[in-house]
Amino acid sequence: MNEVLRFDLENPWVYLFTNIVVWVVVVSTIQTVLFDGELTGAVIRGTGGGFVCGITMLYLRKKDWF
Repeated sequence: MNEVLRFDLENPWVYLFTNIVVWVVVVSTIQTVLFDGELTGAVIRGTGGGFVCGITMLYLRKKDWF
């Protein structure tokens, strides 16, 4: 009855998804607010950057660098 649902970043899928979402939000915000750019390109760049950064961090975490 007293179960607490946790947002566990130890799960690689949750970590990767969270990383991609944060990158998309940050890149989209910066591109549309500061540079008045198109939103579609910002979402694509944010998704790619978040995916690459997430995979790299998971690899480094697996190798005990973090």
